[in-house]
Amino acid sequence: MDYQEILNRFTYDDETEIMNRISKVDKTDYRENKDIINEIVLWKMNRRPQIEAKLIDALYELEFIKTPMEAAESELTERVVELLLCSKGMQLPMASTVLHFYFPEIYPIIDQRAYRELYGEGYPKYTVKVEILVNLYMKYIADCYHYRQERCPEIPFAKIDKVLYQLDKEKGFKVKY
Repeated sequence: MDYQEILNRFTYDDETEIMNRISKVDKTDYRENKDIINEIVLWKMNRRPQIEAKLIDALYELEFIKTPMEAAESELTERVVELLLCSKGMQLPMASTVLHFYFPEIYPIIDQRAYRELYGEGYPKYTVKVEILVNLYMKYIADCYHYRQERCPEIPFAKIDKVLYQLDKEKGFKVKY
């Protein structure tokens, strides 16, 4: 048996980066240790995203966008969503979550529950074409904005995805994987 050949077929990311972080961390730096453990969990699940510097740069270019409607019409938003989707381990719900955490007042999280509540139909499960997903998210931003304006203007836009999520959950719908 050729064990080296077997090892060559091992497809997880190389753990060298994580090991280097562990060797350099101070045991009293709880925040860094927690971050390392989170990264280990993602590594084990083979869900560790591979983010390039150009994505980080593009993400910070979004700071000039000030409103959800501006975001929904922005070619820059399209480009960043595309970069996120082209990163290993990143699908639209996670990409939107990244955008939301960086810019919560502008980018809502899209997931099965929020989508179903907003549109009255299931999230398009098998769509993998990046262009279709980018267009879907751009429309979703605008539709979330209009939904909030019409139905719950007292709720901050940063919370609209949570309202949609909770409404779907309270209707007894289940999340399908």
